[in-house]
Amino acid sequence: MEKKLKQSILTSYLIGTPIGILTVIATIWIPLLLTGEGLLTIAILGTYGVSTIGLVVAFLIALWIGGKLAYKNINDGKSLILTSFKYSVVVNLIIWLTFCLIVGLTVTEERFLMMIPPIIAFVICTILTTFTIGLLIAYVIKRINNKPTELKNTVANKV
Repeated sequence: MEKKLKQSILTSYLIGTPIGILTVIATIWIPLLLTGEGLLTIAILGTYGVSTIGLVVAFLIALWIGGKLAYKNINDGKSLILTSFKYSVVVNLIIWLTFCLIVGLTVTEERFLMMIPPIIAFVICTILTTFTIGLLIAYVIKRINNKPTELKNTVANKV
């Protein structure tokens, strides 16, 4: 694997992993912190606990795929916002499809109703990450890919 691709994937992990994991933890703990009672947190974990574990595992895989995709888009000359959008869609699609698949396999009643929150989360997360984390990752990957060009231009200008 080429060095810039490895750096792009690493960038995806270094930026995406802490933010994603903290978001999952916050989603579980915020109801407890807001209400002072753990009933809603217990309900979230009881209902979506196994699916959440699947989401985290899928997230780690999705960051690798998203890093490769962002690298390819930047190399193909795509804009940062388009790269960010594609990155966000792919990462969120992988994690929320995994989440829904696990819900579908583990829930026996009201499957459709149990799928509504993850579908809403997919849309919201895709929109938010396109203009925040995804854009930051695309920007850093673009900087990584432009580094040798900048060095070559500097050397060429001095000669």
